[in-house]
Amino acid sequence: MSRTIKFILLMGLILSLALSACGSPAPTEAPATEAVAATEAPAAATEAPAAEVALKVTGSVASEQAWTEDEVKAMEAISVESTNKNGEKATYTGVLFSDLLALAEPNADATTVVFVADDGFTAEIALADLTACVDCIVSFRDNGGFSTVLPGQSGKLQVKGVIEIQVVAGTAAAVEPPANPTLILATTTSTQDSGLLDVLVPMFEEKTGYTVQTVAVGSGEAMKMGEEGNADVLLVHAPASEVTFMEGGFGTDRFLVMHNDFIIVGPAEDPAGIKGMTSAKEAFTAIFNAGSQFITRGDDSGTHKKELALWKSAELDPAGKEWYVETGQGMGASMTVASEKGAYILTDRATYLANKDNYQLEILVEGDNSLLNVYHVITVNAEKWTAANYEGALAFANFMIDPETQAVIGEFGLEEFGQPLFYPDADKTDADLGL
Repeated sequence: MSRTIKFILLMGLILSLALSACGSPAPTEAPATEAVAATEAPAAATEAPAAEVALKVTGSVASEQAWTEDEVKAMEAISVESTNKNGEKATYTGVLFSDLLALAEPNADATTVVFVADDGFTAEIALADLTACVDCIVSFRDNGGFSTVLPGQSGKLQVKGVIEIQVVAGTAAAVEPPANPTLILATTTSTQDSGLLDVLVPMFEEKTGYTVQTVAVGSGEAMKMGEEGNADVLLVHAPASEVTFMEGGFGTDRFLVMHNDFIIVGPAEDPAGIKGMTSAKEAFTAIFNAGSQFITRGDDSGTHKKELALWKSAELDPAGKEWYVETGQGMGASMTVASEKGAYILTDRATYLANKDNYQLEILVEGDNSLLNVYHVITVNAEKWTAANYEGALAFANFMIDPETQAVIGEFGLEEFGQPLFYPDADKTDADLGL
């Protein structure tokens, strides 16, 4: 082989090796690229998601606001004392409404604030009243979220789970008809016989759109209806039994509404000689010793429970006595029997005054502290009875303790009888009344 050919072959081999060498880096570059991509992905994945808005101010404001729960809790907070749903004083911590609204800057035409809860419940208050309140707060709930706490204001403004504060120009929008418009109210006969419900129920229906089916029975029977899920809300006057009802888990909310008192009435002849006595216990003792006819409702009502408690305090048992007559009926019907028989009877003052012209009965004993007659409104536990209309029940309960309703209660009977038939108590606690 010639030198020339050998040279050409050698150069070809060198060139081939060179080309191979030039192509070799390509496979080593891909992993480097993949490595870069692999290191970038986790960086994106570790970015924290945006915190969820827990409270906002919307509507007629210069600057709508939206805060996470942590952002609200980071604001300056104060502690205030207010009455809870059980009528007990409790301390709450939160942020002033005036501070939250100042951040949003309500417009000049704003007049009303609407609280919106996470379950759709709403309540409204005048903007001026809210901003002027020095201890009205959005409180921090133990289980997360917020509630409104407005000491001295209507219970309907105490909104659990508030998520939005709507500032409204002019009057608030009309309330939409309730999804479940029928509400069953089980109540003592005294609220019916006195005529009070004839005034209050139409007011409530007009304000809310609910239709109330009233079942007037004794307090004991009313609570039995609640225990069996046959009522949505109760208006009763048997505090000791009510506490048992709540402890049994049958009720959700219990609010003090009003009070009047029991009185002992009877014939003008007063055969037992009790007129003017200041002790109900002594009066019952005198009736027992004289064997004078006494009418008992015997229906486990609030009045019946009170009567039995008075006999017990006197260490007497009239059961089985010929002069002790049981009607098994409501207050009005039982007083009719007492009037016809010339007998004594324990009644609430409201029922007596509203119907006294129909009876031959006089007030003989009154004013004893043991004769106090206290009324509460109770919502039936919808967790126990899923068919219970809790939204409607709470609306009625809040209506009963609303300042406007309380004013109506305080004036009821005043013009006709010179004294109210009931005294409003929504701003008090059970302890204030000695319960």
